[in-house]
Amino acid sequence: MSAQATRLSRPGRFWRSLSAAAVIALLLIASAYGNDDDFPVGPMVQFAFSVPPAGEIRSHWLEADTTTGAHIKLSMSALGAGLKRAEVEGQMGRFVRDPSLLQGIADAQRRLHPGQPAFSRLYVIMKVTKLDHGRPAGDTVQTVVTWNVR
Repeated sequence: MSAQATRLSRPGRFWRSLSAAAVIALLLIASAYGNDDDFPVGPMVQFAFSVPPAGEIRSHWLEADTTTGAHIKLSMSALGAGLKRAEVEGQMGRFVRDPSLLQGIADAQRRLHPGQPAFSRLYVIMKVTKLDHGRPAGDTVQTVVTWNVR
């Protein structure tokens, strides 16, 4: 059984073209004025930017103290910390304003890895790499937020 192709009617072509133009216009407007919260229509720009030659690059990660006394760097995957690196970067402002949001990461770790030691304290760490003529010229690492797990 073969299906026979039919041509799209003139009104059908008009509405299809109008829909495509509307989506393209929406993408252009969202790209110019939107932010990551508008994704998938707005930009997803965590890596889509340029850094001035004398600028700085900031990167964040999570560390934790465990109930056994170990200090560990958390895996930046959904299965490790419950958040991926892009999600940590995207939530930085919220973590700084409300460190209690880190409790959700500790809760996720207990749920995802019940056989591993629980977290007793969480840290959001930031590394700033300063650039000189576009080349790394030095790093500083600092703890941005800490949270004592409940």
